[in-house]
Amino acid sequence: MDDTEKKNLQKGLVKTATGYFLLVLIGSLLASLIGGAFALLIATISPEFVKGLFSLKPEDGSITRYAFTVGMIFGLFIGVGVSSFACLLTTAVKIIRLRIEHQKVDKNS
Repeated sequence: MDDTEKKNLQKGLVKTATGYFLLVLIGSLLASLIGGAFALLIATISPEFVKGLFSLKPEDGSITRYAFTVGMIFGLFIGVGVSSFACLLTTAVKIIRLRIEHQKVDKNS
């Protein structure tokens, strides 16, 4: 493998890592917004449920705002987990594919 091929391989690895990072970041932020919107919907439909769930008192402030914030936090955690797992699976498939291609090249040589 000459220097040009090594540099191209390194550039490809950096692009792949950056792409995975952006995938996790965007997926997590979208999950956060979906979680916040869902919690806001629940708090709008049934504020008593949210009060009982988090033991809120009337003087604690806006229940819908609190529910949206908590929903965003839980959505972010779930989004990070799901996105990371998806990237892990994609990486595993890519590694297996590279090993198979490497074995084919060795057999042809």
